[in-house]
Order: sequence, then structure tokens, then C-alpha cells
Amino acid sequence: MSTTIIVDELMQQIEVTTPEMVYCAVTTVGQREFGMAMQHGLKAQLTIIINHDEYDGQKQVEYNRKMYSVYRTFVRDDGDIELYCEARLGVN
Repeated sequence: MSTTIIVDELMQQIEVTTPEMVYCAVTTVGQREFGMAMQHGLKAQLTIIINHDEYDGQKQVEYNRKMYSVYRTFVRDDGDIELYCEARLGVN
């Protein structure tokens, strides 16, 4: 999901979210990552792996009709990036 800010006819700034479809691989979060996230008050749920060129710093993603917040990223040597995600409460 990418977010842009537009200005309406009343000169108010409005945040507009536009979905973008990308190919990904999804894995479960390992025990170590889950524990580290819990120490910071996060509930790690899944890791999404996409091509690094398709990621532009988005802080939220949608997967299987559920919204997730990206709390951490990891750039891999093979050109991909791992997005560590937690479910967004009150959104789904």
C-alpha cells in the first residue's frame, strides 16, 4: 500500500491509500524473532519476502485481506527484502 497526500477543494490535506499488487513469499516468524518482538511490545505474525526494488518504505501491507504493520525490515544479499509484520488491531 502506498500513501499520498492530496488537497481537496477546501484546501484540506487528505491521506489517500492506494493498493499495489506484488509477488511475495510468506513465512512464519521464528521463535527468536517472536521473542525479540515481544520484548518491544509487538506481536510478530509473519514475514513477507519481496523484491527489494518493489519496496518503497511502506509501513502497512495487506495480505489475504488482512492489514499488517511493518515493524522491521531486513535486506537480503539475493536482492529481496524481508518485511516483518504484526496484525493491525481494529482495522480488519
